[in-house]
Amino acid sequence: MTTVGIDLEQFIRDPYATGIQRVLQQLAINWPDGETKAEFVVPNKRGSFTLIDRATAAELLSLPFQERLPDDDLRQTVNEFLEQHEQRASTVQVNLGDLVAIYDAWLLPEVSYLPSVLERLDIFGRCMPTTMIGYDALPQTEPANYRFVPGAAAWVSEYFRRLVSVDSVVCISEYSRSEIIGRLRRDPAKRITIAHPGGDHLAARPASARETGVEGRRPQFVRLGTMEARKRPIEILRGFEAAVRDGLDAELVFIGNASSSSEAINAEIRAAVAAGYPVTWVTGASDAQVHDLVHGADAFLSFGVEGYGIPVLEAIRLGTPVLFDGIQPAGDLMVGRGARRVPAGTEVEMAELFRAYGQPGGLDGLRAEADPGMVPSWADFAARVAAASARI
Repeated sequence: MTTVGIDLEQFIRDPYATGIQRVLQQLAINWPDGETKAEFVVPNKRGSFTLIDRATAAELLSLPFQERLPDDDLRQTVNEFLEQHEQRASTVQVNLGDLVAIYDAWLLPEVSYLPSVLERLDIFGRCMPTTMIGYDALPQTEPANYRFVPGAAAWVSEYFRRLVSVDSVVCISEYSRSEIIGRLRRDPAKRITIAHPGGDHLAARPASARETGVEGRRPQFVRLGTMEARKRPIEILRGFEAAVRDGLDAELVFIGNASSSSEAINAEIRAAVAAGYPVTWVTGASDAQVHDLVHGADAFLSFGVEGYGIPVLEAIRLGTPVLFDGIQPAGDLMVGRGARRVPAGTEVEMAELFRAYGQPGGLDGLRAEADPGMVPSWADFAARVAAASARI
């Protein structure tokens, strides 16, 4: 039996609902029973560490995806959950030396620039195999996506250095793997595998009542994700506005939090709503709300740069076809199975996309191609991470 310790300090310090934290949640829910056991580890206020079993970790890691709370309130909720857990008689609390003795392998599942997290990874790396999950675009390819606070540069560098030197890296896509090897110069002979995240976590919910493709109802396009420039929300918005001015009768729904790097993006979306365009912006959506909004849409949009694109899989798993363009690993994975690459590199092309697919019957062919059963599963992802994390 191999016991893997999974570091959750980054989540505890900064809990919010992202694709990375979806990965954490699903690792806790789907980690396979077998020869590789997982335990989740968080530092506590006593200067030691609290060990959390899978079921408790799944409950903890699901908090951001329930009723969405402001960041400070969510941190308080997470801390209260941990305090209640620590008060249980069965809770195990140990020091760092005990951790080294307990575990056979160590996994860092998040991006973290915290000195404590990276120093701990280094300590475990001297004693046992260590694994990291490789995500997304890098600062070298998407600098606007990375905003480092003053004084953090050394630890940012350390995080990426560890991606190069750690025993095993599990990448979420071929794009992620090629970036880590090509940009960071990780030796391709060192263990680096790919495990596709799943998209089946929303499908267990009851179907929403809204019907798609109904004659006389205007089509609805939905886009899910934060409003960062690399995901092209403004190009989507301007293309839609142009098509509406030309007579398109359709709706556009943005689901996701405001951009943290460009207030101009947020302002332009709000202005479109205020101007009376058929645009809706839903922030702070829970999983239940996301399920109903995506399931009830006629088409899902995903453009720009995605390290993977879990929402693409969520949409297809719910039976909603996807239109995409740009760096979209999940979209490419599902071409012919509910996803279609459509040129959308300019606002003109984006407007043409809305005109073509917003017409009656424009989505019928793509909808017929959707194959929810081909969406990767979280169980398979967790099994691959477990295999990569096991003692070599």
